[in-house]
Amino acid sequence: MITDIQARIKTLVCALIFTVITIPSFCQSIYWTEEAKTAYDYISELRIDESMYIIRLQSITHPENLIWPYLEDYALFLRIFLQEDIHEIPDFLESSSLRADRISVISDSNPLSLMCQAQIHLHQCALRMQQSQFVSAATDLNQAFRMLKKNQKLHPEDFANLRLYALIKIAFGAIPDQYRWLVSMVTSLTGSIDEGLKELHMILDKSTANDNIFMQETILLTALAEARLNNKPENGLQILNKFYGKIPVNRFIQYVMANVNIAAGNNEAAIKILVPDLGDSKTMKIPFMDFMLGRCKLCKGDDDADIYFKNFILFNKGKHYIKEAYQKLGWYSLLRGDEVSYAANMQQILMKGISTTDQDQQAMREAETKEKPHPELLKCRLLFDGGYYDQALSRLTDDFFNSLTHQTQRLEFLYRKGRVLQAKKSYAEALHYYSLAMKFGEEDRHYYACSAALESGVIHETLGSDWAAAKFYNMCLNMSPETYSTSLHQKARTGLSRIGLE
Repeated sequence: MITDIQARIKTLVCALIFTVITIPSFCQSIYWTEEAKTAYDYISELRIDESMYIIRLQSITHPENLIWPYLEDYALFLRIFLQEDIHEIPDFLESSSLRADRISVISDSNPLSLMCQAQIHLHQCALRMQQSQFVSAATDLNQAFRMLKKNQKLHPEDFANLRLYALIKIAFGAIPDQYRWLVSMVTSLTGSIDEGLKELHMILDKSTANDNIFMQETILLTALAEARLNNKPENGLQILNKFYGKIPVNRFIQYVMANVNIAAGNNEAAIKILVPDLGDSKTMKIPFMDFMLGRCKLCKGDDDADIYFKNFILFNKGKHYIKEAYQKLGWYSLLRGDEVSYAANMQQILMKGISTTDQDQQAMREAETKEKPHPELLKCRLLFDGGYYDQALSRLTDDFFNSLTHQTQRLEFLYRKGRVLQAKKSYAEALHYYSLAMKFGEEDRHYYACSAALESGVIHETLGSDWAAAKFYNMCLNMSPETYSTSLHQKARTGLSRIGLE
């Protein structure tokens, strides 16, 4: 009798344990709650610690809702990515994969399921790309693309999914020619910049913040894509002005707004945007914003430009843009006649950071070759970059050209003058100087002739001469300067795509 009772109790306990174990997975779902929306709003404002407090609390009280692992992944990704905290990446990637696995139990009939999994894979892809782990990044990207494509067929009206699907199309369209074949080998990506942007603009036209929780994110990503990948910063500015005016309300908007203004050559506006310290002590800092402000102030010639580059070097936890920051500190010293400090900063370039970006590569080349910039040409370059076109043009005189004895300096003069004249819409004169730069610099290892060909294509495209534009875009692609070739070729290919002559 006792044995029978024990057996029944044992059976009952086992059944109870089985029920307790299986009920959570059976009842799990993914959906937005007011607490989830608040946590996402905090993430969007870079109030990461506050968002994580809500996420961890709700994960305990409502473990059946798998919106929490998605939001946790989003928050932690932004913290690591924007601060380039490379030491946190291995642990994040391991935990991120587990979060994606948890969400995978949710049926595809819920549009949040595949979208959230795909975005988590995109987080992993971005961090792997940041670490130059290109094969693993391509795998993550391909998984995300397949999920988003499937989800788009299942839920064609879901804007949350479409925003990511459109961004991948834009990213694929912006891949430089020399890497496209490799991406096609390891992924099933398709799309173009125009196709993706059309879809993002459709989301902006057909939704509002009231019915689209990702509205701010979509606005900012569309503006950045227009400015940096479609090479039309004026379009990005129009989007930002339409939705936010000219004054940012949080640090994330501040970061993007400054970025787009810099791309548009609006240096004064970028400085005005970057100077205020938006948010409070709980708002996450973005070290790169110090770099941006330092660069803007260097273009303007402000005496305190060096402070911001030093802050970036001190607080940035990654390795990108470090070489460029030391280069800009070197330029700051050179423009003030301090050649000792210039040389010291060039030495730092050789020892610090990595040479992944075009800008870091150019800085490394300057340090290795000891090819010191001509101070006056450097000043003209910075004035142009800041949008101070009249000041730059007043320095690029015939007398100055005649004073230059080095062939490379004369080549740079021709290119710089063409750039300034183009910015002032003096297209005929600009094309004249570009033609001279291409003639004398076609075999030169510097980027001036290649960029002159690209900008000649841009001018002809602006004037409606598509075949002439295609001629110069292809000339750009046929040149391979030692620096900036990747970005120049990407822009040329984008131009060919725009005019339909790729």
